[in-house]
Amino acid sequence: MSSYGNSTKSSGVVRIIKDIDIDITNKHVLIVEDLVDTGLTLHYLKSMFENRGPKDVKICTALDKPSRRKVDLKIDYEGITIPDKFVVGYGLDFAGKYRNLPDVCVLHSSVYTDKEDAG
Repeated sequence: MSSYGNSTKSSGVVRIIKDIDIDITNKHVLIVEDLVDTGLTLHYLKSMFENRGPKDVKICTALDKPSRRKVDLKIDYEGITIPDKFVVGYGLDFAGKYRNLPDVCVLHSSVYTDKEDAG
């Protein structure tokens, strides 16, 4: 699933990059997410999975930004609540960069402000 592209803000348009290949009827489903922001992508994904007949669908996230939430979304298992800052590192990226940092870091706005203003 993707909704960011090369931006620091969700586009609000959810794209399915690859759907699942298994039948989830009567299965327990756990969606594991690195970061929950607006909740739009997970809300869509959870709804899509619930329509496929699982026993239940739960959400787990390492990082949560509830201040940015645009939909009502229950996070069943939450790691750390973070402020409304764009974070990178430890697998999180901006436009394919900074993913390899060994820590989760706040991306300085000067890195992305010019790029988003130009687009």
